Amino acid sequence: MKTASLFHSFPFLRTLCLLLTGIAFSLGVTSCDDDDDTPSGGSQQNIVQVAQGNADFSILVAAVTKADLAGTLSGAGPFTVFAPNNAAFAKLAGGPLDAFSSAAKINAVTDANQIAALRNVLLYHVLAANVRAADIAAGTSTATTAKPASGNGVNDNTLYLSKSGTTVSINGGTRVVTADIAASNGTIHAIDNVLLPPSQTIAAIVTANAAANPAQFTQLLQALQRPAASALLAAASSNSSNITVFAPTDAAFRAALTALNLQSLSQVPDATLVAILQKHIVSSGRVFSSDLVPGNVATLNGNITVAAAANGFTVRGGTGTAANIATANVLATNGVVYIIDQVLLP
Repeated sequence: MKTASLFHSFPFLRTLCLLLTGIAFSLGVTSCDDDDDTPSGGSQQNIVQVAQGNADFSILVAAVTKADLAGTLSGAGPFTVFAPNNAAFAKLAGGPLDAFSSAAKINAVTDANQIAALRNVLLYHVLAANVRAADIAAGTSTATTAKPASGNGVNDNTLYLSKSGTTVSINGGTRVVTADIAASNGTIHAIDNVLLPPSQTIAAIVTANAAANPAQFTQLLQALQRPAASALLAAASSNSSNITVFAPTDAAFRAALTALNLQSLSQVPDATLVAILQKHIVSSGRVFSSDLVPGNVATLNGNITVAAAANGFTVRGGTGTAANIATANVLATNGVVYIIDQVLLP
């Protein structure tokens, strides 16, 4: 799945200082005394100055300047910035966000919509509090970012953090590579990917990919659109959901039909189809690859088994072949999607 299906431009509110003042900070922390929001005293330079002095943040500095955020991030704060390094920005080259993959390309951007989109991407990396690595709770936690939510009830400005020992992961696939870079108005944590806010529900991701060229998820969409599966489609469409979906490819569905001696999905009885779909949905929340461990995971239809593999993990239903995870951590506004190469059978 390409990043293009997950990214759209969002409007930017120019009254940013008022916005940052009112942002609710929801990150789990290990200490709550009044000193937690006091910036580290180890630097006399603000966040922008520290970044300007670090050659590995040169693309980030160009982005902050283009997005007109340098003044804000030079202010009193406190702020925490999860800062993509140059290698992280370079990963955008050749994709839908190629214009943000180098300092030269960012400097050349003049389109107002692109600049507004860049602002929102950058604000998705900023917390309106000073959070050091030691403040991040062990296990999983969330943090509300400075990015404005795109609408009432739309969760597209939250970061999902996982901490194991000294390793901190964000949204599953991004790692903090250098923590606790002190500034006079907060803290910088260098990360290895550019974080992109979600823009679609799980149902919208499935629908968009079914209509893409080449098409994907046409069989999954057909299954979800069966009247018997209406409740599952509603959950995948609702912004109030918080679910994890293991989404089989079209090839996975074709292989499953062959194993069941069927010619088409329409031949699968309603009760069987719903039972199969339920096997792919974890209703207890977003489970990212950084949270996966070998063992059982409860779905809407019993457990699936997660097992370690050479390149990560496999998942298996009650019967059939274990599924490889082709793509992990596809973040939606209402959950997270894994693309898998086998249908999980009860």
